Amino acid sequence: MDIRDQYHDPAYGLLYHTLRERPAVAEFVKHAELNPSEADTLPDSAFAWPEQRRFPINTAENTVLSWAYREKCAAVPVEVDVALKKAVDIYGVNYIIEATKTASAPPPDLVEDYLLRTHKKLRVKTAADVKVAENILLEQYPRLSIEDRAEGFTNLVKKARDFNVSLEPVTHRMAGMTVCTTKTAMDWIEARAAAVKEPLFQTAYEKLAVALKGRGEEVHDRDELLALTDTLAKLDKQAGLDKFYDKKLPDPIRTVFNSEKIAEEMVDLGGRSVALSKLAQMPASFWGDLVGDDMAREFTDKAGAVDSTKLGELLRTLPLDLKLILKHQVP
Repeated sequence: MDIRDQYHDPAYGLLYHTLRERPAVAEFVKHAELNPSEADTLPDSAFAWPEQRRFPINTAENTVLSWAYREKCAAVPVEVDVALKKAVDIYGVNYIIEATKTASAPPPDLVEDYLLRTHKKLRVKTAADVKVAENILLEQYPRLSIEDRAEGFTNLVKKARDFNVSLEPVTHRMAGMTVCTTKTAMDWIEARAAAVKEPLFQTAYEKLAVALKGRGEEVHDRDELLALTDTLAKLDKQAGLDKFYDKKLPDPIRTVFNSEKIAEEMVDLGGRSVALSKLAQMPASFWGDLVGDDMAREFTDKAGAVDSTKLGELLRTLPLDLKLILKHQVP
């Protein structure tokens, strides 16, 4: 794991640049002694990230340095930032942090830089950040709420696509990008019906299972599967079964997206589902005639190649009349 702190910074290359950018930090730690061998003698509790033994907080100087190093690190578990903030408060070095923030600070990060945008956590700005964030999300999965799980993995897949980074199959599953094996989903939904005592909830779960019956071995429609996942999550919460996630029951995401087979993204065109990849093969001239050249240029390059991601975003906003026209023009 290439995450540096003052004990894991060969030749202190990152420290040199960090202190140049943060004169308040440089002044505060100028008499501090940095001894990497000390890292092996400290207890896990002396680190803001005890599992990785990163970011020491055993002294005021180390706390300030750890905060500065953490700012250079895109993605860390939420608990690390909490521990660092607590240490900053205990040592009373907030004024150093505030002085650094107001002195020639770089442009603020965009909300889109974060995987957990609701909390502004897990910042991803480079290709290298993608794999670090993936490892953290997978490691921290049991600690995340169902909402954060969905948000984090969905945004991670988008970032991976932007930076052309390959992800683990399980990550696509957590992001709701895989097909649903019908029997597996039905089995887990029926298990929920058997676990609850109230007839009202038993009936609700049984209806969900019946809705899947007869759909064939697999369901590929992501919008439909996301709706099922959302319904299941709400029902689990009302029935009090969410406390059994990751213990006796898989959460709704893993219940519905229960395979590692990547689902082809489908687009609804007035009642007809068409693969996005098929639509992306249509020439730029076709799209120019349909939506106008100006709009077509938003998802095609100078060579006429279609960006399927941008095309998918546009198609979801098309008025129904254009969708109906497109429905009959696509073979």
